[in-house]
Amino acid sequence: MAVARTHSRPDVTLGTTEVVMSLLQGAGDPVSRNWLLQRLRESGHTTSRARLNRALEFCFDHGLAIEGSKGIQWTHSTSPSLLRAIAKGKRV
Repeated sequence: MAVARTHSRPDVTLGTTEVVMSLLQGAGDPVSRNWLLQRLRESGHTTSRARLNRALEFCFDHGLAIEGSKGIQWTHSTSPSLLRAIAKGKRV
């Protein structure tokens, strides 16, 4: 009995995802997908746009990054004061 697949999604390695996360953390400002692809190529982690999108989807789904009109930016923070403010629902 074969399992039907509705659509195939590109595989992405943990290493590529970690490098993408590191690049976003270090960037400081919003960046484009083209910027990320260029930095990945320069670091020897060449990947396809589809695989980059899949790694970014992981970051978006887990609240680690957001995409806005200016680009993609790392948003995850482990600051104790920020975590307390989020838990209490107060504005920072």
